[in-house]
Amino acid sequence: MNLMCPVSFKQINENAVRINAALAFLSILFFLITPCKWVILIISGDFFIRGFLNPQYSLFANISKKILPLLKVKPIMVDAGPKIFAAKIGFLFCCLLTVSWIFSLGRTALIAGAIFMTCAALEAVFKFCVACQIYPLIYSLKNAKAE
Repeated sequence: MNLMCPVSFKQINENAVRINAALAFLSILFFLITPCKWVILIISGDFFIRGFLNPQYSLFANISKKILPLLKVKPIMVDAGPKIFAAKIGFLFCCLLTVSWIFSLGRTALIAGAIFMTCAALEAVFKFCVACQIYPLIYSLKNAKAE
């Protein structure tokens, strides 16, 4: 079965997404290795804004917009649907990390953080979005259920 990626008709600069992923990686690393656990609330808020509201108001997206001109790379426009789905998955991971922090579940936070950081690193370094690979399957299941 060949899964096609559904199109959201919104475009996003993949280079900005890769910078967002690098920022997420660094932020989660900061959360895991420092006593400043409150930073997960900022990261969670950012993923919530990108996944459920308007990415224009995202802290990471705005930082990425400032970094892009310095890199002097041409925009690579891609479908935003899978990237928005990835932000929603990122928000779920942030919720898991927040609960882990509140209930002092260090091992759970470490495992969830490692998975999250791996996914972010794959996006930032190799342009491989794990959530984007899952997106067509979820989308097709959602449409099959609606029929």
